[in-house]
Amino acid sequence: MARQSKHIRFQVAHKAAQMMAEEGISDYAFAKRKAAKFFGLDDGDALPSNEEINDAIKEHQAIFFDEEHEERLKVLRLEALSLMKKFSAFNPHLTGGVLDGTAGRYPTLHIQLYADSMKEVEFFLLNHNIAYETRDRKSRTKDPMQDKRITPILKLEGSMGPIELLIYHIDDLKINKLKASIEETEKLLKL
Repeated sequence: MARQSKHIRFQVAHKAAQMMAEEGISDYAFAKRKAAKFFGLDDGDALPSNEEINDAIKEHQAIFFDEEHEERLKVLRLEALSLMKKFSAFNPHLTGGVLDGTAGRYPTLHIQLYADSMKEVEFFLLNHNIAYETRDRKSRTKDPMQDKRITPILKLEGSMGPIELLIYHIDDLKINKLKASIEETEKLLKL
């Protein structure tokens, strides 16, 4: 039974990875549910972790879009670096699929900015005539007694697709996980 469950998780992870890489789906939970439905599974069945899906995305990209994928990543990382330099006052950090190499054909570039308030970043955008839209992202906190955390997002249009600037308070700089500063992004690009 455990072997069958592991095989099903593997199949769901690879189907979700294919959808994320080829269809531009960026929501892991949605991709898992859609892949599970493809195989006739219920939401209650053991679904793969985001990490398992990331591994499957990397395999899929290596098989199907190796050179194309590497070139796309380089262009996206260069665009991120340019934007990060423009926003250097807000200690920008690259995150997401462009950083870890799992960005698909229709990527969204994610950059974290750190400011005392979102208004500082909005004033910066307005002063530089940069068009943007706003929205919030709700995420769970580790404390079940605490409400969901709301992260403001400013959405810009980039050369290869949307760019999301995730606005965090300055005190959150040491909290957030996988991310790359301007210097780390330059090293990633070997500049």
